[in-house]
Amino acid sequence: MTNQIEAILFDMGGTLRGSVKKDEASKLELVRKIIDLLGADASPEEFSVLLTERTKAYRTWAKQTLIDVDEHTLWTKRMLPDWPIEQVAEHAMQLNKLWREATGDRIIFPESKEVVLELFRRGYRLGLVSNTISSVETPQLLNELELTGCFETVILSCVVGMRKPDPAILLEATRRMDIDPAKCAYIGNLLHRDVKPSREAGIAKTVIRRDSETFDAHQAKYPDLVADEYIDNLKELLDIFPVRENGVALPLAFDASLSTMWAKKNFPNLSDFFDAARRLGYARIELNHQIDTGMLAEIDLSQYQFSSIHEPCPSDVSTDELKKRDWLISSPDEDNRVRGVESIKRSIDLAHRLNAPVIVVHCGMVSTDLSTEKELRKLFEAGKMETEEYLEQKQKLIKRRADLIGPCFEAVKKSLLELLDYAGQFRIRLGLENRYHYFDIPSLDEMGELLALAGSDQLGFIYDIGHAQAMDRLGFYPHEEWLRRYAPRMIETHLHDVIGVVDHHAPGLGEVDFEMVASYLPEEAIRTFELQATNSPEQVKAGLKYLVQTGCVKPN
Repeated sequence: MTNQIEAILFDMGGTLRGSVKKDEASKLELVRKIIDLLGADASPEEFSVLLTERTKAYRTWAKQTLIDVDEHTLWTKRMLPDWPIEQVAEHAMQLNKLWREATGDRIIFPESKEVVLELFRRGYRLGLVSNTISSVETPQLLNELELTGCFETVILSCVVGMRKPDPAILLEATRRMDIDPAKCAYIGNLLHRDVKPSREAGIAKTVIRRDSETFDAHQAKYPDLVADEYIDNLKELLDIFPVRENGVALPLAFDASLSTMWAKKNFPNLSDFFDAARRLGYARIELNHQIDTGMLAEIDLSQYQFSSIHEPCPSDVSTDELKKRDWLISSPDEDNRVRGVESIKRSIDLAHRLNAPVIVVHCGMVSTDLSTEKELRKLFEAGKMETEEYLEQKQKLIKRRADLIGPCFEAVKKSLLELLDYAGQFRIRLGLENRYHYFDIPSLDEMGELLALAGSDQLGFIYDIGHAQAMDRLGFYPHEEWLRRYAPRMIETHLHDVIGVVDHHAPGLGEVDFEMVASYLPEEAIRTFELQATNSPEQVKAGLKYLVQTGCVKPN
């Protein structure tokens, strides 16, 4: 039966982690913080008893109905229904966090990370299904362990509104993963809450992790519920689930690339990110400016296809450090400008070694002082775009940039001519990206002047959707104007969504008009997803599907 298993679903509490009760003094100290947050007039001892009683009542109700509620509903309707709803609602997440901490320390088992990672590397698709009243605890833990990217789906009862032993919650996981339950295994620790729903959902194999102190009594209580396998340590899973001979059943590959921006904190190393990208349906990888020589040295890069290199990569000197030292191709200081050119030449060398056809180039900036723009963005977030204060700050930025651009722009043109000559020997194209900050180079008009330095076989436009959207929202350059002017010179697009002026969200989560974008994209332009690590694997996968629907991406 194990040979047919393609995916493994994990329970969390009691399976991947345990819990240890807080001592009374520590518990009361946390309850005191809850009292302070509410501005209550009560003793910690009395309030602790109240919250304990209401927790028990909620658990009884949840077990009877097989429903869990979100933190807001839990605290306004169940835990503190006799308190002002506005006050409780405002602090619901923090109240829940403090009370969870008061009831115990949740500690990951020492072998959990090792086993999960090894099963991922052996070719199994992974999911997680947990009964919990916290929507943030599990995601935070996976992030701390750098395992977020290994789990295709994370189903939390307080988010989906149903809980085990309802088999529907397991079936929701298989639906999101688009996999037959008969090709799944489930790992849990409770017979009634894990074996029962697993059987009813049609899961092929159920494995129960036994607690040495309590399991015999637990099994005696449920003699008719028998798992397929029993383990005392998660490492025994590695004996049950061998390396998959045929690897992962990959989905249809799409004509899209995934930036290593998403790798940070989601995976222990780059090779795991590369494998995840393939599993999600991405055909190629863009190496971004967070990747250094040490990371690259650990991987056989010949196994992967690379769409582009985003300078400075390798980032042995970080982008922040380059800006701090003014080692930018826009620097009026000749020594600093040369340093900036040398940094990009290293990226060109890497692209040549990896057969990547494009280098994404940032053209520098007129000033690293972004304080005025930060104030402008704060005003935008506060809904004050039409105020006199906003317009004054905007005019300050426009004047300051105009005063500084001359020598910086000349330095950029000089640098690009040197880089075009260097890249030309390898037939690698330079791509100039529209940028996120107003002091960045180039502006909408400056892009045309820079593209005129060489033909499209050497130099092109990197269209960053999120940057264009953010600059438009702030009132600087109309988003669509970048496309009207420069779509014929586009060689790559960075695809991500924007909420307000915050970019790098998965497509479909924000406000970008991707159908408008699709109408301009040249067929040959590289499509690269450039997403912050905070996007979940489900959001990354859904974002790809969304862009297929809007016409931005096509099957490979």
